[in-house]
Amino acid sequence: FILPPSATLHDAPSMSLSRAAASRCRCGPFRYLTTSCGLPNPDYVNVSSAPSNYDNSAVVYPGFLSEEEGQSLVKEVSKRMKRRRFEDGHWDSVISKYREIELATPHEVDNESTIDAPQYAQTIQRTRDILKSYVSPQLTNHMKWLPCHAIDLSKNGRLDAHVDSVKFSGEIVAGISLLSDSIMRLRPAKGEWIDDTSDESSGGHVDLYLPKLSLYCLHGMSRFHYSHELLPSDSVYQISGREDVQVTRGRRLSIIFRDALVTSKDA
Repeated sequence: FILPPSATLHDAPSMSLSRAAASRCRCGPFRYLTTSCGLPNPDYVNVSSAPSNYDNSAVVYPGFLSEEEGQSLVKEVSKRMKRRRFEDGHWDSVISKYREIELATPHEVDNESTIDAPQYAQTIQRTRDILKSYVSPQLTNHMKWLPCHAIDLSKNGRLDAHVDSVKFSGEIVAGISLLSDSIMRLRPAKGEWIDDTSDESSGGHVDLYLPKLSLYCLHGMSRFHYSHELLPSDSVYQISGREDVQVTRGRRLSIIFRDALVTSKDA
């Protein structure tokens, strides 16, 4: 896998900021952090315990959504999940006490124009426009998006370490975090698809602080060679030289973005 130069942590693409975006940062206990609303911020990715060959392929955009955009997504998902009950577990035993729906937009269902789309659909499209920059340049013209999934994880639910399927989804896994803050941990993964660039023997991990209204993106090694999981509530996020912060996770709603796998026939 070749990581495109434009998809590194410090050279990640930026977005033009509107006046509304200027009020998007909601950093919770991290108010002392330097934040650029709508921009990826390396302070939200702790690589101090990362394996030596880690490629800085995880990014976090704190304050990516405005409160209004976040409420629009929560309202739409809540309407669609109204009759769904929380599941005790999934067939792969990775997640428990959750409920999930596919969040297709009107454009995906009926090929309607995105110009007059509801706000939640506009937010999804804006997010995809940002995430597209993390796909390898040679695949950009062929990429297609899988419908978003909304995952409602209860306060007592858990999401254990896993790697999203490589059979159907492509180069990125990303998510918008809503309702509560959390910490995501990446660990070198084991599996038949791991190549010689994996540094399993050294252990190590990467932590991502995900405040509500933030966007994270996993690409490169973080997508293919690292598992991701949510740490339990009241886990501590650490930044070298700064005060540690305990992050309390309540009920968490996430909107998951994945691109479709590009095959040789598509390219």
